[in-house]
Parts: sequence; structure tokens; C-alpha cells
Amino acid sequence: MNVPVPPSPNTLGKTSLVLGVIGSFFVVLIGLCAGVSKQQGWLPAVGPLLLIFGGAFTFLGFLSLLLGVLGIFHRSRGTAIAGVILGVITILLFAAIVTEAGK
Repeated sequence: MNVPVPPSPNTLGKTSLVLGVIGSFFVVLIGLCAGVSKQQGWLPAVGPLLLIFGGAFTFLGFLSLLLGVLGIFHRSRGTAIAGVILGVITILLFAAIVTEAGK
């Protein structure tokens, strides 16, 4: 009797997805804080702090992108592809926020 072997879990893809969700969520929140602080005029006071935290969460997005690309080579690719997409969104969103805050 042949018992089908269940597919192996894609731990790189799952990790990529989790890091992508966390990174993009916090980059959006930091972008909202930067937008409000720019509108109210206190961006120069909190700008360095927002830049440090934004950079740290963008690094999570970069790790999500890297782990997602590595996870694509495993069997289940859906979570890895979602992690890659979220990683790219996180990096581009941070670049847009920094560009807009600098104007």
C-alpha cells in the first residue's frame, strides 16, 4: 500500500510572508506619522527617529524579499511569492515616504 507523502512545508516562504507583513505594516504606520508630523511642522524634531525605525522595518522587507526568492525554489511557492511582493512593496513605500518627507 502506497501512502502519499505530504508536501514539505515551505518555512522560507512562511518566514518571508510574516516578515513582509510586519515590515509593510510598520512602514505604513511610520509613513502616516511622517505625514502628520510634516503637516504639523514638527518633522525636523522626529525625522531622525522615524528614519531609523523606518530603515529597520525596511530591512525586514529586504529580508522578506531575500527569503521569498530563496523560498520560491521549494514545492509550495505561494507564500514565498507573496513574501517577495510584500518585501518589494515595503522597500518602495519607504523610498516614497523618504522622498516625500524631504520635499
